[in-house]
Amino acid sequence: MAQQRIGRIQWGGLTFGPGSRYHVTAIEGLDDMPDVRAEDMERPAQHGDYTGPDFVGPRVVQLGLGLRADTPDGLRDLTLALRAATQPQQAPAPLQLLDQDTLVYGKIRKRSIPYDAEHLWRTGTAALEVYCADPYLYSLDEHSASTTAYSPAAGRTYPWTHPRLFGSAGQSGRFTAINAGASPAYSVLRLDGPVANPSIEQINTGGGITIDATLNEGEFLTIDTRTRAVLYMGTSARRSWVRTGSAWPLLMPGENTFAYRGTALPGSPGQQSLLTITWRDTSL
Repeated sequence: MAQQRIGRIQWGGLTFGPGSRYHVTAIEGLDDMPDVRAEDMERPAQHGDYTGPDFVGPRVVQLGLGLRADTPDGLRDLTLALRAATQPQQAPAPLQLLDQDTLVYGKIRKRSIPYDAEHLWRTGTAALEVYCADPYLYSLDEHSASTTAYSPAAGRTYPWTHPRLFGSAGQSGRFTAINAGASPAYSVLRLDGPVANPSIEQINTGGGITIDATLNEGEFLTIDTRTRAVLYMGTSARRSWVRTGSAWPLLMPGENTFAYRGTALPGSPGQQSLLTITWRDTSL
């Protein structure tokens, strides 16, 4: 019968699990559903509730570790290294399950490294609690796909230029992004000029964004669909460029088809605008 193996876990500069001095003895909260934040209301003078959409709260992952050294001094070194790697944090950091293709972002909120004078010599134990304000489970790999804008005057050639490409190649300004997770995924969009009034349509959902602005050659715009930050050249806020009524794209599980359109700029023959979308497979 096949066994489910946790495998290696990476936290900062430390690796837990096979091949390391930190053995993983237990893990909780990874495959569990976080507490549900229900949008339910009582039915006045009736049995039951009116039920709304369910949302989940933060995820809490608990790790049990076994420390294995060759000498008491070696065990002390393992303890000090673990303590140094689990200090209070200003921002979440990645906890990577390398053999399960899973990534969460969290903070160390609790650390226990007990001392047993009667048995402690070369082995010890530790327990960590990782608080994940973002409860999503992400793939380790960040996927990416690109296409040039459909513009009849500029011709129809659609190269893929990003170094990490997944999904089908674009044609006629279209491409498919595949979210292999079980939950909708947020993405980051990058538009590279030259183009006027670029439009991104998510065909399978009806969502889409239109930018009321012009990007010249060498200029770009990034759009973070999670935070809804729109940044010109990666630094200057340009949220006002998003046309009223735009629907922010959200990658549903499975295939998502996008169409990219824009108006070619006068005096820029043969120069095409590029849309690049990046995302991680996402589940809860």
